[in-house]
Amino acid sequence: MGDRSTIVITSKQFDKPIEFYGHWSGEDNITAVRNVLAHTDRIGDPSYLTAQIFYEFAIALGGYDGNLSFGIHQYQGPDTWQDNPPVFVNADTGEVTYEPVI
Repeated sequence: MGDRSTIVITSKQFDKPIEFYGHWSGEDNITAVRNVLAHTDRIGDPSYLTAQIFYEFAIALGGYDGNLSFGIHQYQGPDTWQDNPPVFVNADTGEVTYEPVI
C-alpha cells in the first residue's frame, strides 16, 4: 500500500531504461519532470539530466533522507500495480510521455 509512482528514463546511451520509484510520491513524478525540463540545459546529456530528475523527485519534492521510500533500478516493463501512471522521459530529446488516469 502507498501512493506509488515511477519515472522511467530512456537514452541511446543506456543499455536499459532507468526507473525511479517513489513509494509515497503520488503525482510528484510528473511534477519533478516538468520542474526539471522547465529550467535544464542538460537535454541530450543523459547522466546529468537523470541526476537532476532524481534529485527533484526524491529530495526536493520527496524529502528523501537516504533511508526508505525511494529506489532506482533497471526498467523491466510495466508494473502490476498502478497507483499513478508512470512518466517516461527520453533524455536524448526531452520528450515526455504521460497518460494521467481520468
